[in-house]
Amino acid sequence: MNTILLLSGIIIVIITNIDALSTILRLNGGSKISNFVARQVWHMGVFISRKFSRLTILSNIGALVVVTLFTLWALLLGIGYGLIYNSDINSIVKTSTELSASTTGKFYYVGYTLTSLGNGDLKTGSDFWRIISNLMGLNGMFLLSLAISYFIPLMNAVVKQRMMATYISNLGNTPNEIILNGWNGKNFDKIHDQFKELYPMILLHCEQQLAYPVLMYFHSENPKYSPQLNLAKLDEVLSIQKVYNIDKSDKAYIWQNLRMAMDKYLKVAKNSYSFKKEEVPDFPYKDELYSFDILVSEATAIDLIHKINDRRAFIASLVKNDGWKWEDITD
Repeated sequence: MNTILLLSGIIIVIITNIDALSTILRLNGGSKISNFVARQVWHMGVFISRKFSRLTILSNIGALVVVTLFTLWALLLGIGYGLIYNSDINSIVKTSTELSASTTGKFYYVGYTLTSLGNGDLKTGSDFWRIISNLMGLNGMFLLSLAISYFIPLMNAVVKQRMMATYISNLGNTPNEIILNGWNGKNFDKIHDQFKELYPMILLHCEQQLAYPVLMYFHSENPKYSPQLNLAKLDEVLSIQKVYNIDKSDKAYIWQNLRMAMDKYLKVAKNSYSFKKEEVPDFPYKDELYSFDILVSEATAIDLIHKINDRRAFIASLVKNDGWKWEDITD
């Protein structure tokens, strides 16, 4: 028996199962291998879309990421078990002649056993390898069942994040427009009600991002349905309130509550994804806020804006990583 092949195969099988189970069952951002592969597929899609000016390419990357991960797990599982069977020359034999199967024949046996396509013209060479074959078939069926059970709620999460993005988009096309639409000339009662509805949506989105790390890669070519773009727009609205204190009512805490939900979203994003940090965008909102009695001094406003520079730079990175430009928020 070839110990090196045996140990290599066992290690690959264990790593594959851990990676798949971590991605499917864990609620803290998935596994390092799957996250790395997903990021590379996404970056490739972003590169191609920018090179050919085809944003529609990104609309298919989410599904491609999922298919890539499932294919990766299947290939690694096949390679791992293939190495295990090839560690023993008599592990698999030909049914007709009882002679040892070739290296490729053993990989072929692993393939049709994992996919439950039947016994073919090969069989195990001993009772020990029959047990291994049963465990392998069970392993393949288990991961396939988990993968299917993962895909269905993932699609449900995609729908919910599109609903959240649409809700924010309907509030206004720009941060200032959201504020003006929520102002009735006397107070922000309208926007208070809207923010109360948004609060659980954003918290749910945070939990779904943790449960399904690939959720971020489901891009929409329509800005109305983009969660990254619309959440960035919403955070700018909350930053306007933080800097200029346009809502001085006793319900101003609602803005802060929603900002706390956004804090959690940004924390999840920072822990789950990594990409180049963008420059801090301009904060050109004051000129359109002439309807409000802004008592904050220029020096205080500049200081408050400076304190949220890192936050806004990271949000700008999220926007660009999703294939958009900052101007898609402000224009």
